[in-house]
Amino acid sequence: MSVRIAFYHPDRLVIGLFEGQMQLSDFIEFALEIQKNDLIHYRKILNVIDAHPGFTEQELRALVRLIREAPTDKPRGAVAFVADPERGEFANLFASLEVDGRPARVFRSIHDARKWLTEMPPVRD
Repeated sequence: MSVRIAFYHPDRLVIGLFEGQMQLSDFIEFALEIQKNDLIHYRKILNVIDAHPGFTEQELRALVRLIREAPTDKPRGAVAFVADPERGEFANLFASLEVDGRPARVFRSIHDARKWLTEMPPVRD
């Protein structure tokens, strides 16, 4: 599986759509695109409602450690996950792991995720 990524510059928003068997490489691809485009300060929606994790909790924790250690000169934008409540344990875990104080939450619908993100002030570059 690969991830589809869309940038919405006027809203300072990045959306990643993950479907099928999700690997850590999909998260890495998403993060590298954000870094390459210098958009770490944008708010993000990660839609994983139709994805199934193909990684362990330990692998996810290791990835979060790498994200924490990645150098950045800008604050990290808020992250909203859209996940199936029956299968959202990895989204909940990822959201709960603190990364430089960036807010993160898990939602059942993209509408709720967007609403919450609009309440988060965008980080200016």
